[in-house]
Amino acid sequence: MRGRIMRILIISDSHGRTENIEILKKKIGKLDLILHCGDGSSDFDYIGDRLGCRVHGVSGNCDFFTREPSVLNLDIEGKRVHIEHGNRLPYFSDRELMDFAVGNGYDVVLFGHTHVQKLLQKDGVWVANPGSISRPRDGLPSYMIMETDGKGNFKFHKERI
Repeated sequence: MRGRIMRILIISDSHGRTENIEILKKKIGKLDLILHCGDGSSDFDYIGDRLGCRVHGVSGNCDFFTREPSVLNLDIEGKRVHIEHGNRLPYFSDRELMDFAVGNGYDVVLFGHTHVQKLLQKDGVWVANPGSISRPRDGLPSYMIMETDGKGNFKFHKERI
């Protein structure tokens, strides 16, 4: 996936509650890809159908009897993107999260689990948690949009419903 500008929706922790997907459909416009950070793997097909694009995602600690992987590594514009739910990450420490990303050679680490938005960036490495699309612990339901420029540069937008 290199050479063209992309808009990627990052969501997590839908937990079977998809009513906010209808709001997103009206609000966000055309997407190229959806990345789901777990706890809602049974929602992937519905979300993809409603928003009109493919969903790549992982299972979370509340996703029972799923075939989704617990970890997903993608190449987006030549960058290593790591997705996992986050319950096994050091999610209380920004430094440890960044050390995890850098130490494993990831350019982007996406995770959920906490239901709280987080966006860290240091020396071209990003760590992002979109919060929860259905059950936030930090205010309104949240998500992120990651925009690419076709050359491996990313821009993140923290959003609320």
